[in-house]
Amino acid sequence: MLFLAGLLAGYSLPVPTPMVMVAASPQEFLPAPPTDRSLVYILDLENKLTPLPFEQGSTPLHSNTVAKETRTSYVEIKGEHAATILTPMPRWFLFTSQRTGTHPPFLVWLTPHKDARRVTVVAQKGLGGFAIASEQIVKPSVRVLARLEGDNIFMEGRPRASLAPGEYAIIGDDLTRIATFRVAETPR
Repeated sequence: MLFLAGLLAGYSLPVPTPMVMVAASPQEFLPAPPTDRSLVYILDLENKLTPLPFEQGSTPLHSNTVAKETRTSYVEIKGEHAATILTPMPRWFLFTSQRTGTHPPFLVWLTPHKDARRVTVVAQKGLGGFAIASEQIVKPSVRVLARLEGDNIFMEGRPRASLAPGEYAIIGDDLTRIATFRVAETPR
């Protein structure tokens, strides 16, 4: 459904996948793939994988049908703030596919709107689903940690530069499962 978003963001995962590699420092911990492949993980202080909480998003677009016209809208997540606070350089881990025409879930910057957080999306005429506005996608460095059966992989993502304070989400093609977090202002 979000294939167009991959094209707009400038990275889809064709096979073989050209990945941006990040050199591991000697102290950097690389986790083994966990058994639950449905979650998005971060590392806790003891280097254990901890799932990020999911929130549900909604959109006025009918993303299950082919768009009759190009429309700009939003995906909205209720509540002013995510429960989880992370550092400006978080690492996240998830399972995804390297199948041609697919992309990993996107890290997106959310804008506040009343008592909610939003990301801009576009439904393009003649296509099903929607694309996330490219200016709200945080382009990550991606590293494949394990290749699994078929086209499946366990990967690490991280921002290329420190995230600004604000609200963020990792959004795939299921709006009922959006992993959210925030980066807080650092005291001076």
